[in-house]
Amino acid sequence: MKEKIWQMPLVCTILLLIIIPFQIIAQVNVTWSNYPGGVALATDQQHGIFSANWDYNPGGDITLTKRSYNGNVLWNATYNNTDNSRHEVVTWLETDSQNNCLVSGTIRSGYSNPVNAASLLMKYDGNGNLLWRNVFESSFEGSYTTKILVDNDNNIYVLGLGTGPNGQVTRVKKFNANGVAIWTYYDTNGIGAPKNFKFTRDGFLLVSGRGITGIINGYFKLSLAGNLIWSKAGIISPTIGDASGDSFGNTYIIKGENVPSNAGSILEKFDQNGVLIWSRTNTMAGNKVETGTDNHPIISGFPNSGTAGAAFMKYNSSGSVLWQNLNADGPETLLLHGILKLDAANNAYLSAGNLFYMTVCKINSDGTYGWVGLVSGSNSAKSFTIFSNNSVYITGTTTAKLLPHNLSVGNTVISQNTTIEATNNIQLSNITITNSSQLILISPNVDVANSVIIEPGSTVLLNPGGSN
Repeated sequence: MKEKIWQMPLVCTILLLIIIPFQIIAQVNVTWSNYPGGVALATDQQHGIFSANWDYNPGGDITLTKRSYNGNVLWNATYNNTDNSRHEVVTWLETDSQNNCLVSGTIRSGYSNPVNAASLLMKYDGNGNLLWRNVFESSFEGSYTTKILVDNDNNIYVLGLGTGPNGQVTRVKKFNANGVAIWTYYDTNGIGAPKNFKFTRDGFLLVSGRGITGIINGYFKLSLAGNLIWSKAGIISPTIGDASGDSFGNTYIIKGENVPSNAGSILEKFDQNGVLIWSRTNTMAGNKVETGTDNHPIISGFPNSGTAGAAFMKYNSSGSVLWQNLNADGPETLLLHGILKLDAANNAYLSAGNLFYMTVCKINSDGTYGWVGLVSGSNSAKSFTIFSNNSVYITGTTTAKLLPHNLSVGNTVISQNTTIEATNNIQLSNITITNSSQLILISPNVDVANSVIIEPGSTVLLNPGGSN
């Protein structure tokens, strides 16, 4: 070494080398967190943040709130429901290319024992003005909505339950940007009640359902013109499943393993016609799946059927495991798993809770630990979004912004190729790190003020508190 290195006692050094994994542990800050919270969230291209809540009272309304990127509330908007026999429940938010916000909801009748009356879709502009409102199919058909998607042409797809020729079944309805209905598809094969739908990477819709009774899942794939590609019903699974499609038309479906004890999960791959290609069983209790830009599926869930926490596995297109991380949340014990999303770099994010915080858990694209963001005041995350700069917006009891940040060395940002583990308030200055070095930072308030030059292949341990 060419200059002074902060030293640690030998015993402590050995202990740290034993217990510290050699990996990047990034930091994430709660930039802001404030009221109101919500059950749905979306962001526009100008960094506007929309959240929505609803009022469980006679004549109750959906309230749409818009914030600026720094968390300031810009406006609140409601429809002003005047029917005291009904209230409106928000189910999902999406934005379009014009920075408008689409709001789906369910109109319910009654108060003490409310019933679903009708489905609702509204469009607001960026200033909170209601552009149009569509109640369908009638004022009292017993329908409800679950989720909406918006395509590149600003068409809106609404998933829910509706009354078709075969009674109440899963329904997908497409509207144009002006709120005019284009087509409606009613499930004819019995996939169950609607749970989720997604755009596939080959430009189709993939719909997931779950039996109202029993342990049965179902799926179908639609073109954006509303034509059925294939459908699968009666898939036995103790858990609600999920599906995702790649750019070649293949579909990955995750389901629970139906065994008496130690149940894991099963990932299956189907071709563009819905024909099974392969099936893989693993001990991880997976229940969500997404497909990255590399066309490889990643699943999330619990480490096993009897253990809380966040776990992830990634497969290649041939069914081989690329990596697994069964402790992706580190010391946290995450429950109430919500939504799985991937960013443009194929890093995975899972919303969850741990009874005291709403959380988002990030896992890097290579399976290494990313970060866990904890926001107090809510026991679970109802919705979240990932913005283009990898900031994360999350809503529950409050709405909050999570912003990951890099540690810096002088004017040089430490890259992900440097070995680091860091927690809270680490400040470095005037340090040069050369190729192949390993720098381990541990505990709060590490402060290095003197110049340190580390030769290739070196490992440096910095003492907590900056003492020497």
